[in-house]
Amino acid sequence: MNSDIENYSLEVSCPVCQSKNTSTTQQIIDIPHFPDLWLYSLICNDCKYKHNDIINLASKDPSRYIYHAENKDDYTTKIIRGSNGTIRFPQIGAMIEPGPNADGFINNIEGVLREIQGKAKFLLNDAETDEDVQKIIDYVNLLEEYIELNLPIDIIIEDPFGNSSLVPFDPEKLEVIVLSQEEADKLKTSFIIFGN
Repeated sequence: MNSDIENYSLEVSCPVCQSKNTSTTQQIIDIPHFPDLWLYSLICNDCKYKHNDIINLASKDPSRYIYHAENKDDYTTKIIRGSNGTIRFPQIGAMIEPGPNADGFINNIEGVLREIQGKAKFLLNDAETDEDVQKIIDYVNLLEEYIELNLPIDIIIEDPFGNSSLVPFDPEKLEVIVLSQEEADKLKTSFIIFGN
């Protein structure tokens, strides 16, 4: 692990307003049973744009991770999402794709489901019909059932630059697939790209 990276200052222009008045922070962290990760943050002091990312320093192959969570312990599986990572939960029809303001993060399965649930609740503010309100409430309740009962659920993470990953509770349930370049090219990416 190279601790010198914490003392190295990057001079970066803001990708939104091109200002040089930016602040960057970076740190390498070591998660047990996982290679070193570089945490990077950029804040523009003029337009207030913020961007966080996580870079896997060990692997750069475009990858797909599939994990089948079946119990409370499985729901503690760590999700490491680089800003270019796509997360899917097929059983509940949920997908998190990169966009212009996509950030990297570290969470677990339960935590990500809670975040999806929170965003669904926020949609109640914009619901225009009673039918829309009921659909959102039904979805929020479905998520609560998955979280509270630890119902079986698959999580799939795909990253064209290999910066996203899973740290599984049960390594035997983890499937790792190297994506072809054609498969990787079909994935969405964020506004800022660290990778090949």
